[in-house]
Amino acid sequence: MKSYILAVFLSSLFVFAAQPVAFVKNIEGECTIDRSDKDHIAQRGEYIYGKDKITTSKNGTIAISFNDGTRISMGSSCIVNIDDYIFEPAKNSYKVNLFLHKGKMVFESGKISKLAAKSVSIKIPQGVIGIRGTKFAVEAK
Repeated sequence: MKSYILAVFLSSLFVFAAQPVAFVKNIEGECTIDRSDKDHIAQRGEYIYGKDKITTSKNGTIAISFNDGTRISMGSSCIVNIDDYIFEPAKNSYKVNLFLHKGKMVFESGKISKLAAKSVSIKIPQGVIGIRGTKFAVEAK
């Protein structure tokens, strides 16, 4: 009985630790999500978590909507890591750090960039893009 209670307690801790940060709004072609070194084919409506790596195939595109309303659209042959994502208005805690390894991505800022503009950044192999509440497209080769 004690081991059962311990198992339920530990599994509930995991649920609270791994809250979704976004969801797949739209998808075309093949896209994968790499989570904890296990990748799988992305599905429309699927949750995205912090530390996920999203990859689109040469014929794939994906649109992702974050909890604060931030949206990204990834073009074909694109790789993006969600390095950090925190949206906790009650704690005044905000952070968006994405890493665009390669490909094209359109970024449209949500509430985080309006509430804490300096807490949003997009890293690319050649530098960092600071976001101050805007919509833009970026490409990394």
